[in-house]
Amino acid sequence: MASRPARPVGVGLREVARGWRWGARPPVPRSAEPHQLPAVAREFPTAWARTPAMRAARIVALEAGMRPLLDANLSLSVTGLDALDELRTPAVFVSNHSSHLDAPLLLCTLPRKLRDHTAVAAAADYFFGSWWRGLGTAFLFATVPIERRGGAASTAPADLLADGWNLVIFPEGTRSKDGQLARFRFGAAHLAITCGVPVVPVAIRGSFAAMPRGRGWTRPGRPGISVRFGRPMYPTTDPATEDLRTFTGRIFAEVSRLLAEDTTSWWESLHAAPAGAPPPRSARTAHWRRVWASTEPVGHSRTISPWDRPGLPSQHSGGS
Repeated sequence: MASRPARPVGVGLREVARGWRWGARPPVPRSAEPHQLPAVAREFPTAWARTPAMRAARIVALEAGMRPLLDANLSLSVTGLDALDELRTPAVFVSNHSSHLDAPLLLCTLPRKLRDHTAVAAAADYFFGSWWRGLGTAFLFATVPIERRGGAASTAPADLLADGWNLVIFPEGTRSKDGQLARFRFGAAHLAITCGVPVVPVAIRGSFAAMPRGRGWTRPGRPGISVRFGRPMYPTTDPATEDLRTFTGRIFAEVSRLLAEDTTSWWESLHAAPAGAPPPRSARTAHWRRVWASTEPVGHSRTISPWDRPGLPSQHSGGS
């Protein structure tokens, strides 16, 4: 058998030189590396956005700028504002979240007496990553930066509630990828219990279809969006009957019921709402079907009456 020709020594040395990490230290196992504390994020000040002058400027920006812009690009309907007449204290507004339209929609549909003292909790790592985005967000929404990865916020939400400010919280933590309601975190319920304030559930339907993730503005054709406010919910005073998890589940169930009410009727929504938590991921339908259900047009079909004869085909399909 013929032997392989010997490779020139210079070729082998060049290959070794190319593969060697010149000037780099030898690799060290991750378990042997020294422990380093995570860098503390710099706080972004937002108290200036809640001064009287900025509140007056924000009213002009929202009523003369943002609301006409929304009305020109969306077919907006608002229901349940009469439920807010019961409010006598600051409240935590809790809503589903599937679009960047949700915060402007919620603020622009609130009565002025509530909007003037309402701040929106926003992710510090997303909205305050750059100075220009942080300034704009703080001005338009009186934003409170919230650290989603842990750590203290620049302004304590409990302090705002104590000062008479309402707070808007999206307890899902981020925008839904398919428009469907996801599990709620405990922050809103914890604030309500510790501060003794009510939670106002809000259901926003159609914002995912109008402007989902990846879009810079709404789809053409003035897509329909519905904003439905529910009655204030108060945590029970006896922790033995309702703990933090139970109250969070009750808030989730009411937001889900409001979404169902928007597609059917009040009577049918009482039976369609889940008990308090979304089903396991494995029990859900395919992603494309969830997206398809979330893009159902809003406002193009009549609301089903609870007195309709049973057995007739429904004029709504699914919904959020």
